[in-house]
Amino acid sequence: MRLLVVDDDAQVRRGLSEVLGPTKQVSIVGSCGSAAEALEAVARGLEFEVALIDLHLPDRPGNEVLRSLARSRPQAVLLAFTQFDDAESIFAALESGASGYLLKTTSPPRLLRALGEARDGGAPMTPSVARKVVESFRQRKRRPVPFALSERESDVLRELAMGRSYADTGAKLGIGLGTVQTHVKNIYRKLEVNSREEAADWAATHGLLDTTGR
Repeated sequence: MRLLVVDDDAQVRRGLSEVLGPTKQVSIVGSCGSAAEALEAVARGLEFEVALIDLHLPDRPGNEVLRSLARSRPQAVLLAFTQFDDAESIFAALESGASGYLLKTTSPPRLLRALGEARDGGAPMTPSVARKVVESFRQRKRRPVPFALSERESDVLRELAMGRSYADTGAKLGIGLGTVQTHVKNIYRKLEVNSREEAADWAATHGLLDTTGR
């Protein structure tokens, strides 16, 4: 397995080499101490199958490296490798392209198994991290479903999600600008969103942009 390691701590990189090298199952093809070094190596053609990426690098956030590699090497498996296990860090990394999330306290045998799982299509996570992911989904499930939008609110949301301005939306629906603004406030409150982009995402997710027959 060709492994790329991105971590600014030389001791961590050296430790990984000492632990994984003798196994003969992993070949560390890149050991980089910064985001720039890693991205430059990849741009030069470095080939790897799995990457361990620290989330707190000196020159830019690890999540930026995750996003960049997810675009340039979509076939590679990217794993967050960090000491932080707060929910915000976990979900930010997963949303940035990480297929797994491992803490640096992971034992060498477990780390080796996790790398194999990742290469074979799995999504390895340190147990404490996996519990937080599960609990987050449980909390989302317990949240009340937003109040249903009225027909007029749905019309306003549809127009805004399609990129129309408040004025154009009002003209198309035959209502005043102030009325559009009132509907928007109600939409934000009901959907528990704070921006047009979030409301548009909700509309797309719930099929509101399907205008067939309208």
